[in-house]
Amino acid sequence: MLSHQQIMSRRAPVPTNSSSSSSFQQSGDKSDAFHQKITSQISAIHSESGDAGLLHTLQALTNNIREVTSSQNDDTKKNLKNIFRKALGGGANDTATSNEGNPFESTPSSAPDGANWTLGAIIKNLEAITGLTGPNTKAIKEMLGLPLPQQYRLIQGIVERLLSKHAPVNDRHNTFEAVMKILGTMGPEQDELIYALSQPLLQEFHTDIQKPYINYVGNNFRTADGSYNSLLFPDVGKAGTNYVRTVTTRTPMNNNLPDPSEVFHRLLKRSEFTPHKGGINMLLFYFAILIIHDLFYSSPKDPKKNLTTSYADQSFLYGFNRTDQESVRQMKGGLLKPDQWFDKRLIIQPPGVAAMVVLFSRNHNYIAEQLLEKNEGGRFSYGPGKTLANEKEQDEELFQTARLINNACHFKIIEQEYARAILGVRQDAYFTLDVLGQPPPPLYGNAVSIEFNATYRWHQALGEEDTVWTDQVIKTLEKPMRDAYASSRKESNKPANSNGEQGTDQSIFESLLPAFNDQFVHASAQELTLGLPIAGLHRESKSGQFSDFDLAKCLRKGYNQIAGEVGNGLKVPASMEHIEIQGILQCRQLRCCSFNDFRRYFNLTPLETFEDFSEIPEVQKALEELYGTPDQVELYAGAMVERCKVTGLRLPYTIGRAILADAINLIRNDRIIAQELIPSNMTNWGYEYSMGKEMGRILPRMITTLLPHSNANGHPAFSEQELATFFLVPGHSPAPPPAPYNGKKSNNGKSKAEK
Repeated sequence: MLSHQQIMSRRAPVPTNSSSSSSFQQSGDKSDAFHQKITSQISAIHSESGDAGLLHTLQALTNNIREVTSSQNDDTKKNLKNIFRKALGGGANDTATSNEGNPFESTPSSAPDGANWTLGAIIKNLEAITGLTGPNTKAIKEMLGLPLPQQYRLIQGIVERLLSKHAPVNDRHNTFEAVMKILGTMGPEQDELIYALSQPLLQEFHTDIQKPYINYVGNNFRTADGSYNSLLFPDVGKAGTNYVRTVTTRTPMNNNLPDPSEVFHRLLKRSEFTPHKGGINMLLFYFAILIIHDLFYSSPKDPKKNLTTSYADQSFLYGFNRTDQESVRQMKGGLLKPDQWFDKRLIIQPPGVAAMVVLFSRNHNYIAEQLLEKNEGGRFSYGPGKTLANEKEQDEELFQTARLINNACHFKIIEQEYARAILGVRQDAYFTLDVLGQPPPPLYGNAVSIEFNATYRWHQALGEEDTVWTDQVIKTLEKPMRDAYASSRKESNKPANSNGEQGTDQSIFESLLPAFNDQFVHASAQELTLGLPIAGLHRESKSGQFSDFDLAKCLRKGYNQIAGEVGNGLKVPASMEHIEIQGILQCRQLRCCSFNDFRRYFNLTPLETFEDFSEIPEVQKALEELYGTPDQVELYAGAMVERCKVTGLRLPYTIGRAILADAINLIRNDRIIAQELIPSNMTNWGYEYSMGKEMGRILPRMITTLLPHSNANGHPAFSEQELATFFLVPGHSPAPPPAPYNGKKSNNGKSKAEK
């Protein structure tokens, strides 16, 4: 047999005589006609290495068979679909596929077989076949010299090879064995044909095993600190690692940036509340607050360091390392402490945020109890002869499994509720973006960037009631908060766990608890030992839980409260000045790119005039006076004052585009979400539970299941109709979109020097 190098040197088309060329030209015309006929069903894709040669062979074979069979028997002069059916095993009476020429009969199987399988696969896998055009290679000519029955069998093998990536192959058809027998009869004069058929097959066998290896047995649960999500790069996305930089640019830095206080007062400070024109309520932003705190936690000692993980793993509930995690666990039965969570930053958020965290805390415990009760396959039993040795191992297995299922529920809410709202689609709509439909292998893990830290600051959305409450909180805690931040650079005195690991230092927020409790909770010292407080709520002394009624009331306040509009500038509550200035300074300290460079990174056109930024003349004028030219506008300010989209969450255009990229990468780069949310890890019950009910929604099921006593009359916390539009204020009719902005350039696009 010729070597690979010898065969590759013979790849040039072989000259043919005029009659042969004419014949192939005619068959090419017929092939084109065939493609025009089925173009509505078959979509062309780029040929892969090896596939193209097989497709060229398929073309010549089918045309050759059509010519031969039509000259032998007028009854066989059918369209190409019938020729495919005949060639691919259709009809026991077909002479070309009789036992004499086809020694490999299909083994009995209940699955679709022969032509039924192949034609069905063609219809289902429109992307599998590309154009049937190409040069007359020696391999094709050699194949045309084979006996007709063998040509039929080779067509069958070629088509199955092409479709095997896109539809299940019925191996009982014995096509592979038949092709091997045909190849076994060939000699040196057919080296080209042997190579053309065998190499793509070998390549497919090689690629059957995915490489690099990313899914090792025993790594099906999350680590507490987010490490080893990527087994190739175990520290990517780990809590306590630095932010990454999304945009690198050679654009000269603006070294004359305005005073951040002036930026706040002229571009950001709210003069009056602007209701969200899309009718979005505060419940959606409560959930957004959880996502933001899940992904971003800048160290007060080192602003380039992120204290939380870069994964949607509910770190706000479970903590940021093993010590944090153990502090909220009962260490028995896989349970969390009643209605408890770890991240103390959420205490000073609107009460509905903490109520939503408690919902996830209860969900974890409900799941753990159900897992133990069902105990599928004895998975959670311990003792002699069992997988688990003792009660401690049982607790760990139950906890990690419950956490995984709870995380799956969290992901489904992001996918089914949050994403739909961002896109302007009803929560009960059929459509949603199937983020995990065809994900690439999650090789690298996920790491959040400093640029996205800047774009996830949505204080503008704060509703009127929550603004009043936040103003009171900041007024009460302003001095102790400043003192706490001033002392935060000291070394942590947090106790270490049994492995010598320290818990996350949240002493800043711990120091705020006494003043917060005195003003907003009024809990006794005994009650505070039961868990973190929620403003206006009290824990029951026996159970340590909040009442269903109180939690439902917090959620309903958020449901009925319309959020604020985000974008265009002048929408941030005045009390948030210190927090906004810290955000501006952090971006400057870490040398973030300009706003227009951020847009260029996402292949968006840079804004050329200040009218392009905001529709508010006051903001346009302030931008010009503070920055001079649009290209000099810094990322933080530009992102906050940009015009907003006309549907859905109505985020500023650049933020809206950026968070879609961030959300897709957050999910697809997460090995646990992409590969480990499967029945073998979650149990059959856990997998089914996380899938939710109608339209894959788990949030309505959670609210109904976890708040059973939210009303004295036994009614659920929210009706089915309310749950169908859970992130919209009741009775809202979205406003029509505004007239499109014409984008004409004005003098504001010029710098002061140009003027």
